[in-house]
Amino acid sequence: MKVEDFIENIDIAIQKYRRFYKLLDVISITFLLYAILLITNMEMIFEMFPELEVYSAASISFLGATLSYPKIFLFFLSLAFGLLLTFILHIKDDKKETIDIVEEKYPVLRERLSTAYDNREVDNIIVADLRENVVSASSKVIPADFFNKKRMYIGFFSLLIAISLLTYVSVSEYRISSTPQDIKDLLDPLSPENAGGSDLAVMEEISDDPGNKSTEDLLSEPAVVVVEGKQVDLTLPPGTGAGFTQGNQTNSTLDGFTPSSAYDISVISSSIYSEKLPEGYESIIKQYFEKMAGQ
Repeated sequence: MKVEDFIENIDIAIQKYRRFYKLLDVISITFLLYAILLITNMEMIFEMFPELEVYSAASISFLGATLSYPKIFLFFLSLAFGLLLTFILHIKDDKKETIDIVEEKYPVLRERLSTAYDNREVDNIIVADLRENVVSASSKVIPADFFNKKRMYIGFFSLLIAISLLTYVSVSEYRISSTPQDIKDLLDPLSPENAGGSDLAVMEEISDDPGNKSTEDLLSEPAVVVVEGKQVDLTLPPGTGAGFTQGNQTNSTLDGFTPSSAYDISVISSSIYSEKLPEGYESIIKQYFEKMAGQ
């Protein structure tokens, strides 16, 4: 048997075992994620979007079982994540060459197998002797030796846990109290749109008069009001207090002022009457005032 034939047979066996490990991991991860999505009420996410709400109660029958659209969506979502995680877990195994795996498993072939494979087209005494030794040692190599039983046991144990959890959730319909809407309501105040807010308060003056439709900008020039036909500027110098209030009259009555009692209107002589009148006209002036007072 040639060296390249030996490596090809071992590579076929290793790839077959790798596909088996990947299948176990995909099923285990998919079932586990699907059970977790059911427990956390993720099928209610359809009700949060108006476009998908019509499908929240829709279902189809498959092999005698009724499957709702949200559960089908969650299953395929779990499958997608299962494939992605399985790819990440096995990315290092896929990069490992078959020759390195054989040499690691059988130290007697270390460096000899890779050297013989690299010089398989060379024909000389040294290379021919090396190939004969490699073929002789490889006859003791069994493809089943590359099957990792430990990894198989871990895969079956994980699959058993995932299937048990999914069966319990499906039969008992166990769910937590929280829903996706609760999580959304909790995260909404933390979003950038709602976290900042506005630093300025909008002030709007509302008039009691329904006919008054005008509004005044607080940052515009001072308003001018008309009081008894005169324009009054409401601009106040600093330190003048609250200022003029339209519609209110200030009480100008001094404290302690006592008004006089009311009396009938009559002729009262002035106390400041002066007797200093032009000489020769005193009698005429007195008669004039007395006549005026008598009318």
